[in-house]
Amino acid sequence: MDPGLRTALLLLGLIFCGFFAVVTIYVIVDTGLRLRTYGDIGAIGLYGVSLLIVVMIAAGLIGALRNPPDD
Repeated sequence: MDPGLRTALLLLGLIFCGFFAVVTIYVIVDTGLRLRTYGDIGAIGLYGVSLLIVVMIAAGLIGALRNPPDD
């Protein structure tokens, strides 16, 4: 694969990760972190899982960008 294309695709993946992180944070701010019901506690847990998944995917993409394959 062409190194320029590889870099472009990895950067596109990082842009998508950033978009999903921003959208998740927007929902957290918009709905607020209330602890009135068990559903609110479950939602906070799902927010954390969502952000954790985005961070793990972004870490893999950043690692792939920093360590290109040997030719």
